[in-house]
Amino acid sequence: MTKIDFYIAGSENASDANSHRLIACRIIEKAYRKNLSVYVHTDNEQDAADIDELLWSFRANSFIPHEMDNDAEEKNTDSAATLAPAVLISCSGNPRQHSDVLVNLSNQRPEFYGRFLRLAEIVSADDQSKAKSRERYKYFRDRGYPLNVHQL
Repeated sequence: MTKIDFYIAGSENASDANSHRLIACRIIEKAYRKNLSVYVHTDNEQDAADIDELLWSFRANSFIPHEMDNDAEEKNTDSAATLAPAVLISCSGNPRQHSDVLVNLSNQRPEFYGRFLRLAEIVSADDQSKAKSRERYKYFRDRGYPLNVHQL
C-alpha cells in the first residue's frame, strides 16, 4: 500500500513563493541519494519547467540528474535512450516505469498514485492549495492509506 506524506509549506510571504518547490527539491534529492526513482507530477508545463530549473540551482553542491518528459520524447528510441532517468518531471501523467516515489506538485490527486511505494504531497501555503490538499487527505484517509503530515 502506498505510504502518503503531506508536506505543508509554512509561510504565505511573497519571499517564500518557492517554498513548496524547495521542499520538493529536498525530497527529490533525498530519494535520489537512496537510489529511488522519482516522478514529479505538475499541473502544467510551466510548473514542470520551474521545478526543472530549480533542481539545477536549489543547492550549490547538489547534482540531481533529471529530465523533463518532453525532453525524453525528443530523443531517439534506441535502447540507451529509453532508459528512464532517476528523476522524471512531467504534467502528462505518464510516469513510465517509475514506481518508487511520486512527488505531487499538482492540485489534483494523480490517478496513478497507487503504483508508487510513496506519495509526497507538497502543499503550498496559499488557501486554495490547502483546501485542495484537505480534499486529497480526506480521500486517502477514508480509504485507509497510512498518512503522515509534516508542518514545515
